Amino acid sequence: MKTNPTRILRGLPLLALAAGLALSALTTAAAAAVTEVKLAGLRVRIGEPIQVAAQLAWEEGPNHRWVMNHPVPSMARFPSGEILVSYSLVSDYNDNPRNFSGLQLSKDGGKTWSRRLDFVAEHQAMIYTPVADSSLLGIPAYLYATSPGETRNFDATYTRLELGGGRAVLEPHGVKVVDWPWDLARPTGYGFFGPELVQGIAPRISYVPLCFDGNAVQVGGRLLATGYCLKQGDTQYRNVILASEDQGRTWRYLSTVADATGLPPEAEGPNEISMIQLADGDLMTVFRVGGGRGWNLRRAYSHDQGRTWSAAEAIPAFSVEPSLLRTANGTIALSTGRPGIRLWLSTDARAEKWQDIDIVDIHNRWAPDPTYRIGTYQPKPSPDGVVAAPAWQTSSYTEIVEVAPNRLLLVYDRSAKPSPENNGDLTRIFVLPIEIVRD
Repeated sequence: MKTNPTRILRGLPLLALAAGLALSALTTAAAAAVTEVKLAGLRVRIGEPIQVAAQLAWEEGPNHRWVMNHPVPSMARFPSGEILVSYSLVSDYNDNPRNFSGLQLSKDGGKTWSRRLDFVAEHQAMIYTPVADSSLLGIPAYLYATSPGETRNFDATYTRLELGGGRAVLEPHGVKVVDWPWDLARPTGYGFFGPELVQGIAPRISYVPLCFDGNAVQVGGRLLATGYCLKQGDTQYRNVILASEDQGRTWRYLSTVADATGLPPEAEGPNEISMIQLADGDLMTVFRVGGGRGWNLRRAYSHDQGRTWSAAEAIPAFSVEPSLLRTANGTIALSTGRPGIRLWLSTDARAEKWQDIDIVDIHNRWAPDPTYRIGTYQPKPSPDGVVAAPAWQTSSYTEIVEVAPNRLLLVYDRSAKPSPENNGDLTRIFVLPIEIVRD
C-alpha cells in the first residue's frame, strides 16, 4: 500500500497550549522549534528530541557481549501522569547470567528525567498497564516453569509500581500462568534465549519460551495481554492472547492470534505484538514475523473480545516491536522500524490505509553533533561470507504513549553500534513530543 508523501516545515514557533494540557512535552517555558509534517487529512507537529539517558556501551562476559548498544527502550504513563522509560542493561543475546533494566521517571511530561533506578529484573520490557490507586502493574516479560520439566504451568515475579514510581512492590512467584492447553518448547540459538546454561550458573535452565510482549487492554471485565510462545514440535513462533480476571496475578490462555501458516520457513513466526480496541469495540493486533525491511508486519482483527481472530494480512509497516495506540481524535498511530524508525498513521477507523513519517530523518536534522546522530555501519560478514546491508545505529525498538489528548511521546534510542568509537560515542535514549491534528 503506497504511503502519501510528506511536506516538512522547519523552525515554526511552538504555540501556547491549553492549560489543561500541561503534561504535554511540547509545552516549554520558551518557544521551541517544531517540525510540521503535512499528511492527507493530518498535520503532525513534532518537537525537538529530549534526552533521557546517555551511557557508554561496555563489553562483558566470556562471550564478550556488548551491553547498552542495543537498549530496546520502552515507556508507560501512570494514571497520575508520571512517565516511565525503561531500557535494557544486559546484552541482547539472552545468554547473560542475569536480567536487568534501568528505569527513569518524569513528573513534567517528559521534559526532565530522574536518575536511573535499577530494580526491575527484566531484559525485555515488561508490559506496564494501569491498575487501581494510580499504580502501574508490570506484567513480566519472561516466565519460568513451576517445576523441572513442567511445560504447561509457569510463574514469575509480580511487580507493581506505586506512587508514580516512588514505591515498588515485588512478590516472588506472584504471577502465574496456569493450565496451558498444550506443551511449550524451549528453543536455542541467538535471539531464542541462547544456549543451554548449566544449573547453578543461571536460572535460565527453567526458562520456557512464553513471553508477555506488547500491551494489555481491559475488555469485557478481563485484562487481556499479548505475548508469544513456541509450541512443542514447532520451529516458528506463534502469538497469543492471555486473559486475567484478578488484575494480572493469574493468567490463562485465551486464543492464538496467528501461527506460522503461510509464512516461509525462514520466518521467525508471529511474535512481538501490540493490540488496541477500535472505536466499534473490535480488537486489532499488529505483529512481527521477521526482522528487516523485507518483513512487513501483519495485522489481525477480533470481533468477539479476543476469542477468535481474522486471517493475518500484511501492512506497509515493517520489522520489529510495533507500538500501537488510538488517539483521542481517532487517529491510529503505530511506531516501528529496522531499518530506521518510522511513525505510521491512519485516519480511518480500521486502519486500512497508512501514511508514514521518517523519524530518523527528523532526528538527524536536529542532532547537534555526530554522537547524537543515528547513522549506519557495516556489519561483519557472517561465517559463510554473506555481507549484510548497512545497519542503523538504533535497536529500532520504540514505544508511544498519549500524554494528553492527541499529544504523544515516542521513545527510541541512538546506539553506538557495533561498538563505541571512543569515550564520547554514547548510546542515548530520547523521547520525542508529537502532536496530531486532524484537518
